[in-house]
Parts: sequence; C-alpha cells; structure tokens
Amino acid sequence: MKNLQLLPAALVMLSVAVVIIPLSPRATSSTTTTSSVYFDSDTSWQVLDGDPALGPANLLGAAQLVCLNAFYPSPCPAGATLYGWTGSGWGTDLSSIPGAMWIWAPNVTGSTFPAELNQFYFSKSLQLRGQSYGSISIAVDDFAEVRVNGQVVGTTGSIVSFSAAVAAQHALATFDLTSFLVPGNNTITIHAENGPFGVCCPSYYSGNPAGVVFGGSLTIPSISSTPDIGPPGTKVLVQGSGLPPQQSSSSQLLMSFDDQFLGFATYQGGGSFSFTFSVPLSEAGSHIIKAADVILGIQATTGFQVEAVTSQLSLSVTLGVGAIYFPGETAQGSILVTSGGSPVGPDGVTIQATLTRPDNSTFKLNATSIAPGVYKVSYPVPKTASIGTYSLVVVAHMSGAGDSTALVAFEVKQSWLAAQGPAITVGAISTAGLLGTVAVVWKKRLLQTTR
Repeated sequence: MKNLQLLPAALVMLSVAVVIIPLSPRATSSTTTTSSVYFDSDTSWQVLDGDPALGPANLLGAAQLVCLNAFYPSPCPAGATLYGWTGSGWGTDLSSIPGAMWIWAPNVTGSTFPAELNQFYFSKSLQLRGQSYGSISIAVDDFAEVRVNGQVVGTTGSIVSFSAAVAAQHALATFDLTSFLVPGNNTITIHAENGPFGVCCPSYYSGNPAGVVFGGSLTIPSISSTPDIGPPGTKVLVQGSGLPPQQSSSSQLLMSFDDQFLGFATYQGGGSFSFTFSVPLSEAGSHIIKAADVILGIQATTGFQVEAVTSQLSLSVTLGVGAIYFPGETAQGSILVTSGGSPVGPDGVTIQATLTRPDNSTFKLNATSIAPGVYKVSYPVPKTASIGTYSLVVVAHMSGAGDSTALVAFEVKQSWLAAQGPAITVGAISTAGLLGTVAVVWKKRLLQTTR
C-alpha cells in the first residue's frame, strides 16, 4: 500500500489505448459457437500516449505484465515485471474475468523515475458484425477512465483521494458498454494514471507502483428465419439468441418486417426467443426481419428473400366425339389440352380417360398423343354392346397448372337393317306371294290369249 505523500509531479502523458481487432473468444470459453466474445488485459494491448479515437497518438509499444512483487498479486504470472514493492496489494477477486492480468506500459521497471502522475492509454480496435451489448470490469492502481469510441463510459479510483485509490485496486468496478457500441469498427480505450501517493518525493515505481487489470465481454445478438426465402404469405419461424437475458417474464421484443410491425415475442431462458409470422404482401427482393428491445436499445436483424409470385397456369380440356355409333363400330374421341391458349404436352401432361356404359360399368381408355396438345381415344363398340347412352370423361393434369376435366356423351343404337329386319322379312314374303299370283294370272291370260 502506498503512503499518502504528495510529491512534485513530473507530468508524463502515458495512455493505453485498447484497440480490439476482431475479438477472439476467451480461452476459457467452453464453446466456439457462442455469440459472445471476451477481452482481457494482457500483452496484446497496445500502449499509446493518447486516445486513438480522438486523433493521432504515438505508439509506445505493447503492454507488459506487472506485479508488486513475487507474491502480489497471487499468483504473479511468469515473465511479469516485478516492481520490488515491499508490501502487499492488488488483491482484487478476478474470478469473473479469469484471463485478465495486471498490466502497465512497456519498459517500466521498479527503478523507473519518476512514477507519479504518469498516464497511458491501453487500446484495441474491434469489428462488430452488428449491434451488440456488453460490459467491462476493471480495477486500477490508482485511476482509470473507460472510453469507447472516444466517449467516457465511467471512471474508477482517484489521483487526489488516497482512500478511493486504495479501494479501486481491491475491487472491480463494472460498466455497461452497450449504448456506446456501434456496428462496425469500435475502439475501446483504458486511460490509466498513477497517483502522487509514493513513499518519496518524487519516487520510483518500486515505491509508487502502478497497474490496471480489466476484462469484459461483448455479445452480438443473432436471429435466423426458417425458411429464409418464399413468396408473400409464407409462414416463417424466427428464432433468436444472444439477447440480454431478462429476469422479468413480461419483457418482450418488438418484431418487424421492413419496420412493419408484426407483433411481440417473449424472452425465453438465456436471452432466446421464438416467433412465427406470415410474410406480408411485399415486392420481390431482399427484406429485413428485426427483433428489438426498445427499452435496452438492443436489436438483431436477419434477411429474408421474397420471391415473385408467378401467375398460376390454367389448364383447359376440349373433348369431341361422334353423336351415334352402332354395334361393331369404333367410337373415336378427340382431345385438345391447352394452357394460356397454347397447346401443351405430351411432356408434363397426363391424360386419364374413363368410359361409362349404360349399365354404369366403366372402362379405361388409353390416350394417344398425335400432335402437341392433341390426343385421341378409341373404343371398339362390341356387336353385343348395350344400347343406350355412353359417357366419356377425360381428366388432364399438368404440374403447376392443376387439373382440367371434360365430359361428352354419345349414343349406341341398333343399325337400320337390324332395326327394320322383321318388317323387311314380312314385306319380302308378301312381295313374293304377290309376284307369284301375278305370274299365275299372267300365265293364265297368256294361255287364254294363245288359244
């Protein structure tokens, strides 16, 4: 612990700009599919003399690991610079940010002089694929200011209050970064400064050590739709994860399609949700499904491709057949299948023809294609066929155009000779008798004449 002793300040601008370039999951993460990324203080952070989000800043090098001595903090990581401080300190519980280590500017040792009021900026830049939310937890010896994209998020510790400086190195302060994050490039900066609380006037780092430790996470909410393409009216299931977990079961998400209100989705466990809707009438092309927590200012989006509505093809069948047939003849049917006024088939078109006889029995006929869209069916009428009305039903089918049906009827009658047979037989007998009589009369007259 440092002594409360104000010493002449050699004011050196020392800034550590934390530039997070795409964040990698913390090594302790149990899954690689999580939408959360973690960052911790370590040697990957660059040290600058200013906040790079506010203008040009000079790069001083990479951060180095530091310890008060071999025992504090415990354990002191291998390779860390030991200040040679003879007391204890830096006892912050880091279990919530397990990968974080105490760091300070490069090339600083216990013999570096002076130690008072040196400032550094630790920085990383990160690319976020969308709007995200997150927080950072930090402890410092003696003062730290958390910045995101040049804006001050919060501060902890002090360079004027010894008690506040001591408290800041023994407990983590947590700050919400959500409202400062933007989709795309973000710069996180930790501005840290050593206070004037050394053991001498001025002092070396062995008598006035400095360090900062921090860690946090950023979560990029994600949603997906099943399916992600279809015409208006398509039923879509939207599922989301990575949204801020809510304690209140009444918390809801506003769902929209191209900012057209769809309804509300209710949070499930772990910041997930499910929502079902039908795609509203909209133009073909790319559209946006959005889930938004209007209270927290968090939203997630996914794309949906609306397909053009193709006009439904219509199928038409025209059927022709003779009006009367006689037993022993062949009944012929002509079929014309069109769609949109044009003949279709035989490819993609199926024809089913059914003949129903007067006794209600049925007979399947085979349709033969004789030209595009033109078919014929034949039915040999048996010589013993039932006399009466026959009906022919034709059903045409084409994928994408549905079915079409046509019906015609024809008569099967006896032939004229068959129908007139009895009359013709009686007439023939009568005629034969008459001729015989005439012959007899004529013969008699002839005989009489020739006498």
